[in-house]
Amino acid sequence: MRVIAGISKGRKLKVPKGPDIRPITDNIKEALFNTIGPYLEGKTFLDLFAGSGAVGIEALSRLAEKAVFVELDPQAVAVLQENLEACQLSSKARIIRGDVFRVVDRLVRDKASFDIVYVDPPFRKVTFFPKIMASVGGVLNREGIVIIRSPKSLEMPDEVTGLTRFKISVYGDSVLNYYHQAD
Repeated sequence: MRVIAGISKGRKLKVPKGPDIRPITDNIKEALFNTIGPYLEGKTFLDLFAGSGAVGIEALSRLAEKAVFVELDPQAVAVLQENLEACQLSSKARIIRGDVFRVVDRLVRDKASFDIVYVDPPFRKVTFFPKIMASVGGVLNREGIVIIRSPKSLEMPDEVTGLTRFKISVYGDSVLNYYHQAD
């Protein structure tokens, strides 16, 4: 896995091991950033279920102002820190080790907000999808977007808790669902 574009282009990223680690492919990452890339400069990015941090690191490489990474697994957090250091992006990043649902609740209470929220829960934990979608809108800026990667076999809602889906992209068994605030 590597950084595709931007100031850290070409840097190799380490990937943690584990049953719930499902790294994003370069193909899906490139398609994602073809969609959001033009809007990244100066934006704030939240990477939930961050794993190696590949998506948030790509956002920082493409000039996002800052990124917050949330990950529970200690091995993944260590790999994420190594990846940020290798890409020389640590100064623009904050890693929060903890349960994503509790961290999002805390961010909502602290009135934190982000321009782009990327959510990539473990595919085999299908109960995570509706649970995170019910709360993630609380950390989204008014003009922001939420992107959630889901398994193709899981039907994601068109509308949920103040968010409306405006784009769907399918890549093999993965789907990128794009949401924004409902009008």
